[in-house]
Amino acid sequence: MKLINNVTIFLIVFITTNIKAQVNDSISNKKDSIINERINLAVEINLKDGNILRGNIIKQNASFVIFKSDLTGEISIPQEKILEIKYFDSHKTGNQRVNINLASRYFFSPSAINMKKGDGYYQNTWFSLSTFNYAFTDYFTLGGGFELFTLLFGNPLIMITPKFSIPISDNFHVGAGYMFIGMVGTNGAHSFANIAYGNFTLGNEDLNFSMNAGTNIEYPGKPVLTLNAFAKVSPKFGFMTENWLLPTADNYYSVYSFGGRIIGRKNLFDVALITNSDIAASPIHALPYLTYTLRF
Repeated sequence: MKLINNVTIFLIVFITTNIKAQVNDSISNKKDSIINERINLAVEINLKDGNILRGNIIKQNASFVIFKSDLTGEISIPQEKILEIKYFDSHKTGNQRVNINLASRYFFSPSAINMKKGDGYYQNTWFSLSTFNYAFTDYFTLGGGFELFTLLFGNPLIMITPKFSIPISDNFHVGAGYMFIGMVGTNGAHSFANIAYGNFTLGNEDLNFSMNAGTNIEYPGKPVLTLNAFAKVSPKFGFMTENWLLPTADNYYSVYSFGGRIIGRKNLFDVALITNSDIAASPIHALPYLTYTLRF
């Protein structure tokens, strides 16, 4: 009887141990299968430092992820630095870092770097000027906006800003667009700016320089010029400058700005000082500039 009991106990232990091992192997194989199915799929990796990467995962385990894109090449990312990985049902990807810096625009002037299809943002300047921009494709965005106080008084100041952009390489982009700024009211429409322009950008979304050159369609003549630059110095901040050269009858009237962009995952703040020879000669020397942007 004792022998039978011992044999029974042995069989129970043997069977349960083997069942447990088979279950563990099954779970492990299933996990490996899921991981293998996801290898080379397009992904979006949200890092804890605020950066977002788009590309493909070459290999991954519990310690690290091997990631590859045209922009970064093949890099190893420790798992502890990753906040989230989003998988897409495709092997195709833009192979670029997400434009979290809003590199398509400086304080006001555009760059030739475009947003990705489906990206957009709402922007508010000094609680008064509201603008919206949306990327219908990787190459075309449409923007518009209005000024609050003129809207309340029945003669709203409005903006329309379509833009086409094409990346020639990772560090060279060209574009063209149109900017209408005017008032619409009971007396019809009156434009302050009716400008067709072309532009180029050297660099990427973290470090770039842009030049815009445009002409007023209603009063063609010397071009309106802007010279702009951005330099990201940390995951959350970058310095920025935007400078306008506005044609006059004899020469150009210059307006300068210098400040920075505070970068969040969805929210951005642009702060700057605007000045020129006339403002600098006044008691205030410079005008403050503040813009809030919500990406969607």
